Amino acid sequence: MNKLKQLRKANGLTQMEMAKKLGISDSYYCQIENGKRRMSLKTALDIAAILKVTPNDLFLSSDFAECQEKSQTKAG
Repeated sequence: MNKLKQLRKANGLTQMEMAKKLGISDSYYCQIENGKRRMSLKTALDIAAILKVTPNDLFLSSDFAECQEKSQTKAG
């Protein structure tokens, strides 16, 4: 499952609900989620706000976040 779909489902939202909140068509959102269309910076920021995550969370894998967290713990 891709990151965007995983975050959307974790928030209990359907693709239709996300599209409506974003003010875009269902098919356009589906294409974004499936990697067939690129999203604009504004759309990425709007999606992050709806899903209550940072924009980085939309693109970075959990492995990267774990690695970054460990390195900050060692430095601090």
